[in-house]
Amino acid sequence: MTTKTTSVTVLLIGLFLSGASVASAQTDLETKIFVHVNVGGQPASQTLDATISVPVYGQTATAATTQSIGGKAIFDIMGGYRLRPSIGVAVGFSSFSNSATIAGTASVPSPLFFNQFRTVDISGAGTSRSGRNVYVLFVWFRPITHKIEIALFAGPTFTRVKQDLITSLAVPAGTQNAIPIVESQSGTAKGANVGFDGTYLFSAHYGAGIFLRYNGGSVDLPAATGVRAGGFQMGIGLRARF
Repeated sequence: MTTKTTSVTVLLIGLFLSGASVASAQTDLETKIFVHVNVGGQPASQTLDATISVPVYGQTATAATTQSIGGKAIFDIMGGYRLRPSIGVAVGFSSFSNSATIAGTASVPSPLFFNQFRTVDISGAGTSRSGRNVYVLFVWFRPITHKIEIALFAGPTFTRVKQDLITSLAVPAGTQNAIPIVESQSGTAKGANVGFDGTYLFSAHYGAGIFLRYNGGSVDLPAATGVRAGGFQMGIGLRARF
C-alpha cells in the first residue's frame, strides 16, 4: 500500500512539474514582448513668475508677469521585452500640450520727465506649452491571478519642453504704453519615471490597464529657471502581449 501511494505521489509530482514547465515555457513565449497604449492626465498646475528689464528713454522699464499652467491631457505609448518572466526593460514616449494666459504689469518711464513712471497692464498674452517625453524603464512583474498582473517600474526620463514666455517689452516712441513680446523657448528636462501599472487580460494577448506614476524633471530656460516638466500622472489604456 505504501509503495503504491509513493508511486502515485511521484507520478502526480512528475505530472505537476511537467505541466508547470510547459506553462512556464508558454508564458515565456507568449509574453516576451509587451506594448501599452495609454491616455491620461497630469492634474498638477504650475506657476511661472518672471521679471523683465528694458532700457527706455535713458531709463529702465520693468515688468513682472505670472503665468499659470494648468493640468493637461497626455498620450503615452510604451514597448518592452521580458528578460525573465518577472523582469523586463521598456522604452516609452509621451506627449502633452496646453495653453495659458499671462498676467502682469509693466512700469514705463516718461519720455519727457525723469523718474516719472506709468503702470501699464500687459495681461492677456496667449501662450502655449508642449512637451515630448522619452523614458527608459526597468520593470518588475508580479502575477496576481492568471488574468491580473501588476508591475512596478523605474528609470530615467527626458522631456523636451517648449514654452512661450514674455521676454521683452516694446514701447512705442513717445508713449508710456507697453506691448509684451512673447518668445518660444525650449530645453531638455532630465528626471525620473517611477510608478505602478495594473493589467487585466481579456485573452492571452490583449487586455486593459491603469497606471499611476511620477514622470518629471526640471529645466532652466533663458527667461525662466526651474521650469517643471511632467509630474504626477495617471491614466488607462490597452495592453498587448506577444
